Amino acid sequence: MCALLTEFTSRMESGEPIGDLLQENAWLQTPRGEVRGRTEIAKLFLTLFESRQRSGQVSRHSSLDVRVRDLGGNRFEVRSLLMAFSLSGVEAEAGSLLIGDQIDIVELDSDAVYRFVARKLTPALEFSLTRKPKGGH
Repeated sequence: MCALLTEFTSRMESGEPIGDLLQENAWLQTPRGEVRGRTEIAKLFLTLFESRQRSGQVSRHSSLDVRVRDLGGNRFEVRSLLMAFSLSGVEAEAGSLLIGDQIDIVELDSDAVYRFVARKLTPALEFSLTRKPKGGH
């Protein structure tokens, strides 16, 4: 299941399709709202990637402290701490750091592949980042 989190993050950051990592009726919940369905979630992440690319923004995400609980019926709850760094613009003079909780429901399909059923992100802390001046202390 850690491999599923890593693959999702890698694809999201590179603009690769994520649809095959999701169940057909998957849902995603963030503070900005809820998105339902594999196709709609995949479109959302592609749109976000394209928007970041146009603006020169770079982001990196990491899932830490991953804990898995068996829910039965080939379903698992996967809880992790999300750290997301974002650098704005070509010169990366500013950025942000987001720390939050991720709660995922993952299912092992009949084809022996883990896929997301549900993803929920709850931000806990967000920080603005600025570049330290060269030669400054």
